[in-house]
Amino acid sequence: MDTLPLHPAQAAVLDRLKKLPKGEARGLIQTLQAQCKARKLYYKADYQPLGLTPFVLTREVLPALQAMARIIFRFQLKAPALFRANVGGFANLVRIERRTAAWFSRYGERDARPWELLVRPDFGLRPGPDGRIIPTLYEFNSCMLGGIYLHSESLEIVEEEALPALGLSSRRLGIRPSPHLLGFLRAWLLDCRRRAGHSDDGGIAFLESLPPGGGFSELPNITEYFRSRGHQAAHGDPRTLEVRKGRVFLRGMPVAYAYRDFSFEDVSGPDNKRMLGFAKLWEEHRVAPTFPSDFDQKGILECLSSPAFHRLFSREEVRRLRAHAPWTRVLSERRTESLEGKRVDLVSYVAKNRERLVIKPSWESGGEGIILGPMATQARWEKALQKGLETPGGWAVQEYLGLPKVETGYLRGGEIHLKPCRATVGVFHEGSNFAFHARVSPKNIVNVAQGGALSAVYLSR
Repeated sequence: MDTLPLHPAQAAVLDRLKKLPKGEARGLIQTLQAQCKARKLYYKADYQPLGLTPFVLTREVLPALQAMARIIFRFQLKAPALFRANVGGFANLVRIERRTAAWFSRYGERDARPWELLVRPDFGLRPGPDGRIIPTLYEFNSCMLGGIYLHSESLEIVEEEALPALGLSSRRLGIRPSPHLLGFLRAWLLDCRRRAGHSDDGGIAFLESLPPGGGFSELPNITEYFRSRGHQAAHGDPRTLEVRKGRVFLRGMPVAYAYRDFSFEDVSGPDNKRMLGFAKLWEEHRVAPTFPSDFDQKGILECLSSPAFHRLFSREEVRRLRAHAPWTRVLSERRTESLEGKRVDLVSYVAKNRERLVIKPSWESGGEGIILGPMATQARWEKALQKGLETPGGWAVQEYLGLPKVETGYLRGGEIHLKPCRATVGVFHEGSNFAFHARVSPKNIVNVAQGGALSAVYLSR
């Protein structure tokens, strides 16, 4: 397994952590845990694991990440139209289930407005043949984005508490904090509301489908952040929206604009009485993100890696895609291009090339259901393959590249751990600006839901 070189800032922090006397280490842990508690930095019932080593994006890597985020943003804006017209068989690559189809059938003809979309593609970083770091795209994300609150608070804790406790500062290390994600989200939503012409006396509704008894969610804390900045804001289920005298209310607050953090599959169709308030907001362009965000399934990466769809991109974009988008195909009985560029029977090819491939559910999150070919038995691999074929558009197979590890310091379970970890970086983009978050884990699958730590992202000065 390749390893990533340490940035000098990472090396300096690791050196201090290794040399930290036990008493000072205990004091640092207590300070950080107190900050986690005060800032409500929890994932489910425990403290969110906290990366202490800065995740540094260098000037070498940053332009490639930004260029790929722009390509994905522009492509996703086109996705609803590509689906309606089934361009190049696009509709066969995605799975639009019953409730989403009902909303799309009713409202899918309306043009996507660019400012109503926020994407977060996730990348791994790996060394190329010449030693340069190459970002590798793993998945799209644009509906129910996670990590916005957790990363913002993690970054502040590292910047204001951890680095000073180690006798360091970001300026001294030659790095600067990445854009504040909560501030990025706030600017985007306020711009959406302004562009939609709904800057009246109403507030912003943060909407999600709440399970019985609740569950983990960043939205209550995000709502509180907006209130602390002087905005009216409320958090709730879209099915609790009320319509009174032509206006939509959530928990007594008139709604000027809404942030959708749910899939249509988790609610009801547009004709259901409980969704009338949300349908009114949707009809009046008072909601973001809109339909392009529903086309963030992993299988759509086939469009980025298949020559059949390259006519949808410019020459420069195709060059970027070939460098950064891994070979991906939606699982189905058909012939297609292999990793080597030859026409093959896809099912037979996948069965015979387990050690080079990964099978993923196309729409799941949290790292659930992923089968890493090199770590699976042939029997388990073939069982996953057959399961994937039973759900058209539901599963994708992807080239396995493997993430290299980099030595990392993180706080978890009341202890500071120093271990080699794999890492991924998410790039938030709304058509103009960029913000970032990163996750690190000693495990093969890097995900917060799988026990990974959020790592504060810094940029080289």
